[in-house]
Amino acid sequence: MSEHSLAAVLVAPAFALGALLLLAPVPAADADDREVQDHVAVLELGATVEREISEQTSHLGPAVGIEIEPIENLLEIELGASTYRSRGATNWEIELAFKKPFQLSGAVELMPGLGPTWAHTTQPGAAQSIWGAEAVIDLFFWRSKRVGWYLEPGYGITFGDGSKKSAALTGGIFFTVP
Repeated sequence: MSEHSLAAVLVAPAFALGALLLLAPVPAADADDREVQDHVAVLELGATVEREISEQTSHLGPAVGIEIEPIENLLEIELGASTYRSRGATNWEIELAFKKPFQLSGAVELMPGLGPTWAHTTQPGAAQSIWGAEAVIDLFFWRSKRVGWYLEPGYGITFGDGSKKSAALTGGIFFTVP
């Protein structure tokens, strides 16, 4: 199977799943549920599919993240990590996104953001560590006061090593940490 057809096999279902999740009904949360923030952080568990635009390759792997809101309704900070295997090498990515939350309804939250990224690979002949930047739009769909699911499309660029560009879609479930 060629890398192009493998990419189609990985990327198409991820985008289809994302579209279905966006159309899924989200019960309205009580206004009181979202007014009072009674958690310290939000833990995200999911998967990410990434398309390396510059290299015409795709990757799929697990993703985790933790978010805090140091300035209520103004700033959320997310520390996220993901990993995948490619060409016999293990790759890790870490991102630190600074996001502005917008409450669209009692159950839907939109958070555009920017931040630095760091990637590490064990691939021989490649730069082992590289810095970059990423723009994301985080969509939170609250199912209750403590749990929900999220989608996070993103676009990234690396500095050095050919300034590689990538598009990604991360999604999964989240839990509040009291």
